[in-house]
Amino acid sequence: MVAEQLLSRTLNPRSIALFGTSPAQSVIEQCRKLGYKGELWPVHPTRETLAGLKCFKSVTDLPHAPDVAFIAVNRHATIDVVAQLSRAGAGGAVCYASGFAESGVQSGVDGVALQAELVAAADGMPILGPNCYGLINALDGVALWPDQHGCRHLDRGVAIVSQSGNVGLNISLQQRDLNLAYLVTVGNQATAGVEECLEVFIADNRVTAIGLFIEAIVDPIRFAKLALKADQRNLRIVALQTGRSDAGAMIAASHTASLSGHRSAYEAFFSRCGVAMVNTPVELIETLKLLHQGGALTGNKLVSLSCSGGEASLLADLCEKTSLVFEPFEKDQHTRISSTLTDLVTIGNPFDYHTFMWGDRIATANTFTQVMAGPQDATLLILDTPPRDDHDSQTWVTAANSLADAATTTNRRAVIVATLPECVTQEVRNAAHAANLVVLQGLHDALVALDAAAWLADHHSGQPPAAVEAASATKIIDEADAKLLLRKNNVNVPIGEKCTRNGVLKTVSRIGFPITLKGLGLAHKSESGAVKVGLLNEQQLNHALALMPDSISEFLVEQTVVDVVAEILVGVRRDAPVGWLITLGAGGIYTELWRDTACLLAPASDLEIRSAISKLRIAPLLTGFRGKPAGNLDALIQLIQSVVGAAMNNDLVEIELNPVLVTPDTAVAVDALMIAQI
Repeated sequence: MVAEQLLSRTLNPRSIALFGTSPAQSVIEQCRKLGYKGELWPVHPTRETLAGLKCFKSVTDLPHAPDVAFIAVNRHATIDVVAQLSRAGAGGAVCYASGFAESGVQSGVDGVALQAELVAAADGMPILGPNCYGLINALDGVALWPDQHGCRHLDRGVAIVSQSGNVGLNISLQQRDLNLAYLVTVGNQATAGVEECLEVFIADNRVTAIGLFIEAIVDPIRFAKLALKADQRNLRIVALQTGRSDAGAMIAASHTASLSGHRSAYEAFFSRCGVAMVNTPVELIETLKLLHQGGALTGNKLVSLSCSGGEASLLADLCEKTSLVFEPFEKDQHTRISSTLTDLVTIGNPFDYHTFMWGDRIATANTFTQVMAGPQDATLLILDTPPRDDHDSQTWVTAANSLADAATTTNRRAVIVATLPECVTQEVRNAAHAANLVVLQGLHDALVALDAAAWLADHHSGQPPAAVEAASATKIIDEADAKLLLRKNNVNVPIGEKCTRNGVLKTVSRIGFPITLKGLGLAHKSESGAVKVGLLNEQQLNHALALMPDSISEFLVEQTVVDVVAEILVGVRRDAPVGWLITLGAGGIYTELWRDTACLLAPASDLEIRSAISKLRIAPLLTGFRGKPAGNLDALIQLIQSVVGAAMNNDLVEIELNPVLVTPDTAVAVDALMIAQI
């Protein structure tokens, strides 16, 4: 039986065994509340009943092996129960106890070793957790959940995987009208985790979109393959990944480490997988709502409707930080819209349609229909409804109905947006639901959701990244030796030689001026005064040599590259477990000043590299800025590809070339930092 079939039995059980007391009783209550129709078997060695159900004394007393067990006993007893369940042929287990790998060594107990014992006891049986809150399957009435939750039975909806139990609990209690089909918390992911859940969700046609709240991906290559399978089913994924702070301790000698840490690696990874990223639970919820009702947008062109110029201006301002665009109406559409309005209304996008027709469903729907009958990918109605019971909100409901009428007439995508998240009533939701429209709550979060849904229109899952393992101990390779290795791997470097202080003059006589003099043995030579560029004669050379730190005994003498168009940083480093991260950016003295970088994962096509370069602020220099010569972009791309190959094929941890000098004819790596695994 394949892995997803095993976890499918866990997430869609017909029989549930429960171990423990208070948490187990809560699970029984929540299953009943959600309408679970299967068997509930509490197991307790001394109690006769639990929540009105007969208790079984042990696993061997159960009628047959359960499809899943909820285990809420201490960590040591958990291991014993898991072993019994595995021997009995159970379908899986939710391990509620903490104190395993997440806790390290406490009170003389090694949590990592304890978790290894748990995995051995499972012997292939899937485990959610340990340190796991449980799961909810609202489609089938399953709530292995030792607490209250806000889920209700439904026929279709979104599925969420959360590494955090408490965040999962919070999401279950949301009051934003998210149709939550599955909520699975995976804790330590001892044997089953994000990837196993994805397999089940992708195979379930009742799932409309997938959300992730995670810290890390365990198996990136497998995840990428699953993302492709989801994409092929038109099932889109949204991720909120925490712990993305820049991680540069392993490779602190490089600029790249501080410019593109673990955060950039995950951003590049999810981009390759066609997974949209958000930054808060609210953004995750609003994006999933949008995907549930209509899927991803077809593009980023929007029209906004509001009866306030202030709302229109605010919307336009907030969209400057997104990819969303509000294009002017074309002439014929402008005329059609104008025919439904008075002369006092100025037509633009965002569109303030005023309140002359407020409360008139037919007249408003007529205007909305002409607005929606255009080339945009979605039309927004900004609508904040009085939320209190003592308020009369009927005319706001009329506006929502007018949008619904227009959406039905045009068969185009429409979205209701409340500027303030609390200003939504059930009556407005009902009007939206009747026409299969979504109501987004909070202007900022709504725009983030729309931006993510628009991003998904142009981003689909690609090939998996190259596999990578974490490095242990590392060492810096001398720049002269690094350039020899680069040259062997078809990376263009300056002609040069390594020599002692006494041999500098003789080496220069062979290479010829102009030359660049570098002291070896330092990670950042410029900051130490150990680099002199463009020396034209022997007098300048002697002066430069005299200024070099006395501690430097070896030097690298190289030809100076001339006719430089741009200086580019090119970095390639392993970022386990995600992959080989390629970082491109402004090089030389501008690297940390501009912090102008683009990241992608290896392997990358020439087209992908070209696209990444085009997003840099420094890119105009490469194409010929203000009449100056253009750089040889093809040569730069080929150099980048060769650097990627050198890193991946030579057991390296990182290569940083800063700068690569791009000229009209070529691209040359003039400075190289190389870190190898010991």
